[in-house]
Amino acid sequence: MKRRLHAGGQDSLELLLDTLCNVFGGIILIACLLAMLSRPRPETAPVAEASEQESGIVLERKVEQARAELDGLQRRRSELQREDDPSLKPLVKELQALKRTAEEKRQKIAEQDELAAKNAEQLMRDASTEIARLRSRVQEAEQKLGIVNKETEAARQRHEALKKQLADLQLELESVKDLKVEKLRFPRERQSEKLPAPVIVRHGQVFPLYDAEGRPAPGVTHARSADGNSTAVPLAGMGLMPVRDANRLREFLPRLVRGGRYLTIYVYPDSFAAMRELKKLIFELGLEYGLEICDEHRVLVFGANGAKPAPL
Repeated sequence: MKRRLHAGGQDSLELLLDTLCNVFGGIILIACLLAMLSRPRPETAPVAEASEQESGIVLERKVEQARAELDGLQRRRSELQREDDPSLKPLVKELQALKRTAEEKRQKIAEQDELAAKNAEQLMRDASTEIARLRSRVQEAEQKLGIVNKETEAARQRHEALKKQLADLQLELESVKDLKVEKLRFPRERQSEKLPAPVIVRHGQVFPLYDAEGRPAPGVTHARSADGNSTAVPLAGMGLMPVRDANRLREFLPRLVRGGRYLTIYVYPDSFAAMRELKKLIFELGLEYGLEICDEHRVLVFGANGAKPAPL
């Protein structure tokens, strides 16, 4: 605040000096004009000339006084404007310090502006790079989404095709089931006092329990219990094939039923085809037989007092 007051005072003095100089200059100009106008005319009277001379003298004195005052003001102005004035040195130093401070501030502001511009430019470049990267990721995501959509559509088409194929297989399975069902009409059973000659048809093979001499057949395991009963378990691969061993069966079956015996056949579900081939041989040989169908988990136990299928 003090600096501003001193600066304002100096400016006011300068303005005052200028104004005074202008005023005295105007006075001198007016005095000159009056002096020119106050020159004696040929036709005027001597009294008028004397009065005009006196007024001119007065004016000249005033002009000289004004010039002296003007010279003094100008000297004062030059003294005030000199830099080596002791009263002005602190103000001049302060003014120079202020100028340096202002210049430093301007430089700092310029540097800050330049740094801010560089930072803004860097931010813009970083933002542009990030935007480009995000756009690239968006494009990659869109490509992946398109691939996933295509794969989904292909999977849906495969699913529809599999559903159709499954429906066709189910229809085919139903038709196969209908074809595999074989309807049989068994003749009425009749009572007979003949002894049985048991035969097991399992694993697609024929297993006689005994040979023609009444000895246990090698393809069947006989497990006897304490009560005299015997559990028969046919061994897979040890029996006779109705097609492959047809000649052996033609020779063996008639000898098996000698002495008033008849065939008692126990058929398991896995050997219906083998039973059909065996039945052809039985009809060909004209043998008497009884038939019993067993479930796949049934265990056959034979004894003296056991039941037997009646002849058909």
